[in-house]
Order: sequence, then C-alpha cells, then structure tokens
Amino acid sequence: NDIYGSSPTSPILSSQTTAHRFSQGHEILSDLPSRERTLNTDAYREGLSESKGKYVQEGFDEGFALGANIGQKVGYILGVLEEFAAAMEGHNEEAFEKVERMREQAEKELDIAELLGKDYVDEEGVFKWEVRGEKGEEPTLRDVADQHPVIKRWGETVTELARGWGVDLKKLD
Repeated sequence: NDIYGSSPTSPILSSQTTAHRFSQGHEILSDLPSRERTLNTDAYREGLSESKGKYVQEGFDEGFALGANIGQKVGYILGVLEEFAAAMEGHNEEAFEKVERMREQAEKELDIAELLGKDYVDEEGVFKWEVRGEKGEEPTLRDVADQHPVIKRWGETVTELARGWGVDLKKLD
C-alpha cells in the first residue's frame, strides 16, 4: 500500500493537513485501479512477448525441419514422375500420357496446403497420422514425413511404376 502513498506513515501523507490528506488520498486511491490495470497489462504483454519468442522459435524450428523433410519427399516423387515422362516422350505416347496424368494428380495431392491441411493436421499443429520410429525408437521428423499417408501412397506408386519398367530407383539415389 505504501508505494501509492496510501499508508498513514507515508511521507506524502504525514507532511500534509488532514483535509488535504483526505483529498490527496482520495485522488491517489481513485487512481489505483487504473495503475493496477496498467501494471497488469504491462506484465501480461511482457510475459506474452517473452514466451512467444521462446515457443514460436521452437515451433518454427520443428515446423521448418518437418517441412523440409516433406518437401524433399515430394520433390523426389515429382522428380521421378517428370523424368519418367521425359523418358517416354516421343518413344511411347501411351506411357507418356499415363505418367503425365499421374504427375498432374500427384502435384495436386502433394501440394503442401493439402499435406498439412485439416485432414492431416489438427488446430494445434499436431499431425493426425500414426508414426512409428525405427526399431521401437522415438520417431524422427523424417519418419513423420515418410509415414504421411499421401506421401507414403505416392512413394509406393512411383516404386511400383519403376519396378514395372525395370528401373531400380535405389541405384538412382
């Protein structure tokens, strides 16, 4: 109480007359709620700012790493489909058109807005698909990207397509 001059032993109040003390104290007391709101608002903003800096950076770091892993997988799948289309163009029109249709469909389904949309990620940014680490270990962000249902399906599709044409994708890696 003393920091606002409301205590009877306050230097501000003890050096003034009783009548003046009442009016001075009344003015100060009426100012207390406003000062308290200001201090609370300032403390809230400072706490929010401090925690944002910490958690936003952590979230960004994790999101960036996950996005990079997903982007790498998507790029690989689309790149293989583009190369298959380029290899077939002018040599096998039926196969070329098939791969082109597949590539166009893959581009739609593998769009980052689709991959991280509400069907796969909840409001808090947590992915909805099941992820398991290798050999019972904690899953990595690479595991999360590898096990995304759409990425997994397209990866298998590309592998089967390559196998059907006698292409060993592991040698290309």
